[in-house]
Parts: sequence; structure tokens; C-alpha cells
Amino acid sequence: MKRVLFGAYVLFMSGSLSAQQNPDIDVWAKEYEERIKSRTEECRKKKPYFSEDLRFSKPDYVVFVPEVEPEKVGDMYNDHFQVFETPNGMMFAVWCQASVEGALDQHVAFSRSKDSGKTWEKMRVLAGSKTIAEGIAAKVAIASWAFPLVSKSGRIYILYNQFVPGKVSTNRQHTGLMMGIYSDDDGETWTKPEEISIPRTTNDGADTSVPPEWVVWQKPTRTGKNGTYLVGVSLHVHPTFHSKYRTVTEFIHFDNIDDNPPVKDMIVRWVMTDDKVLHIGVHCEEPSIVKLPDGRLFAVMRTGTGSPCWTISSDDGETWTPPRTLLTRDGGDPIPHPMSPCPIYDWKGNEAASGLYFMMAHNMFDKSSSSPWQNRGPLYLFAGRYHKDAEQPVWFDGPKRFIERESNNSFYTSLTVLDGKTVLWYNDQKFYLLGKVIGENFFDGKADVELYKP
Repeated sequence: MKRVLFGAYVLFMSGSLSAQQNPDIDVWAKEYEERIKSRTEECRKKKPYFSEDLRFSKPDYVVFVPEVEPEKVGDMYNDHFQVFETPNGMMFAVWCQASVEGALDQHVAFSRSKDSGKTWEKMRVLAGSKTIAEGIAAKVAIASWAFPLVSKSGRIYILYNQFVPGKVSTNRQHTGLMMGIYSDDDGETWTKPEEISIPRTTNDGADTSVPPEWVVWQKPTRTGKNGTYLVGVSLHVHPTFHSKYRTVTEFIHFDNIDDNPPVKDMIVRWVMTDDKVLHIGVHCEEPSIVKLPDGRLFAVMRTGTGSPCWTISSDDGETWTPPRTLLTRDGGDPIPHPMSPCPIYDWKGNEAASGLYFMMAHNMFDKSSSSPWQNRGPLYLFAGRYHKDAEQPVWFDGPKRFIERESNNSFYTSLTVLDGKTVLWYNDQKFYLLGKVIGENFFDGKADVELYKP
């Protein structure tokens, strides 16, 4: 049995769906329908207690709390939480939502705030099915992992991964077309989806009718040449190449967003592809990028080796150095961490190049285990500082406690500077969508706990 935590309560559900590798949407529908029916009543009974659990992580902002009524909108799973602003100061949130991760109702959710994040409008669905029943009736495929880009004039683009029903794939959540929509009225109305072509590489399968298996998990930042958008991407390679590696890192440049092109005319360049992909061990994925005071870019990725890794670009993200294990500092210890999100952010803002950074990690890895997928327990922040002449240009202090839940701390986060405060936006338990101010106390040089050493 697999434990799935919603709020303070543990619900039990069976292991992998037998339909997981089946492209027939009706097969998925039948199994998920039965699951949701058995869980809905239990969730309703516990709904009044969610508000108490909501305060566990001491959030400063609350963006979304599920209604826990999947027959209306499947909202119990909330992930890939991207908060951003437009030039006029409005705030927006886009995320991946479903009744259960990977369910037929996995969709792109969207909300707005007109008062600096204090209150948020009712969530809207931009792509995918709102409910499993709707997915069955209309055969609307799941839409996942949306991310925003905002032009200098304020046009909001939302790009996302669109599964293609009827195509055999290795993973329906990762395999898909790159689709996009945009809004010129602060998210009030949106264009019809258009496809962006994804170049095929030597790490994709031979069947060209099956899209690549890719995920963009952080917001693109204006760290490319001349301030253009750049983002890292995880590529899940075709099983043919699993003897070499399973996931690798590439990068995407968006070169003409400020020209306000239609989605289909966006200039999207993928770099570090084919034999240039970044890899270390079997897994190298979920890259996050910060800018250094010297103009170089520094990226951190999660791995299956027991520690994150890092890479450097000296040419605005066009090329990157081979990944190396992330240490506390030159000559220091590896930072222990399982296969779990480990983003790095600039404390002064995504493109600030301030020299002050922080990274999230679990500070734990059991080397005796044969699996890198280990318990995602208490989560810590590691304050980082730029060191000009160091081999690893960012050195980290000891870990500071951030969230102390015993498990399920898998945060797909984003960052904004709001009213002069640095806010980390996180999806507590992949359930609540919250924001927390990261204050100067994280940079006082004092560690709450020692680095774990097995």
C-alpha cells in the first residue's frame, strides 16, 4: 500500500495503476473513477481540520486551499507552483492541479491577486479537464507543468505539457506537446492553444509520432543574452538509452518574447542537447538557475547520487560545464539529499546577481539504500554566498530548519520579491499553496543543525 498525505491525514491507496502504460483514456478513467469515489467521503469528513494543519508551516501568504470535492473540480493535488508579476504590479499564480497526481483531470490552474498577494481570486482552469467525468465525456487529455513568460509590454504567455491520447509513451505526465496560450488583459481572457515545435534529439525514441518526454519545473528568468528568457529542462530519455542514463538536463532560450509574437511564432532554442546533455550518474534533472555577480550563471540539479550537482555557464546559458557534486564549499562535504526538489534562488530576486542565495535540501541520504527515492522528510534552507575566486563559486552555511513534517516535503516552488520582501511560494504536501517570507536571519551564519554524516 502507498501512503498519500493530504493535510494532516494519511489516506491509503493501492500501488501503481495497471493502466499506467495504457494509452487508452477510457482504461484510465475506469480505475481513477473507483479511486476517487472511495476517497471523496473520507476527505469531506476531515475537511474542517485542514485549516488547523494549514498553519503547520507558519505561512505568511495563503494562495489556495482545496475544497476537497473532486466531483466539482479535482483540486486535492497541487504542484509546480509558479507565482509571478506583470509590469503593472498585478500578481498571478499558475500551477498543476488534479484530484490525484496523474489523474484524468490533471489540468493547468490559474489565479490572480490585485492586492499584493493578500487575497486571491477563485481558481480557473486554463487547460485540461476540470473533473474526471469531464475527461471521460470529452476525452480531454491531461495538461501539466505550466510555466509563465511575461513580455515587457505585459503580455502573459503560459506554456505547458500536453499529453497526446492514443500514443504509447513511457510516462503520460511527462510525454507531450509543448502548447501555449497568451493574454493581453492580465489573464481575463486567453487565446486558443497553439503548438510550439520541439526538436527531436538522439535521446528520443525512433517513433516520431510520440513527443519527447520533458518537464520545465522552474519559472524562466531573464538570464539569457540581452535579458532574454532562459530556463532549464529535464529530459526523460527513451528506454533505449537507460543503460547510460534516465534523465538529463538541457536548456531552452526564448529569444523574441518581447516582440509579442503569436505562440506558434515564438523563437524557442534548445541548447545542450544530443551528446551535450548534462548528466552525472543515472539522473540529472530539475535545474534551477541563478546569476552570479561576475555575470556567469550557476545552476543546481537534483541527482540520484545522494547529493545535488552544479554547473556553470560563462556565455549567457549557451553552453554549460560538466556537472560536479555540490559541496558546502571548496574542499567541503557534499550536501546530502535524495531524489527530491532542491532549487536555488537569489535572495534579492531571480535576476539580481546579489551574491546572496539559498537552496532547499533535506540534509539526509541513506547510502545503504539501493534507491535514491528516499523519504522526503524535514526540509532545510542552506544560505549561500558568492566567492569570487573559488572553484565552486557559491559556498553554503549549515542548514536552517524550514519545514519539519516527517514526510512528503516535495516542494515545487517559485520566488518573488514582494513589497521589498523575498517570498518563497511553496506547495505544502502538494496540497496547500502558500508563501513564506525568507528574512535576513537565514544569512546570519548560524546553523540550526549539523550536516548529516551517515
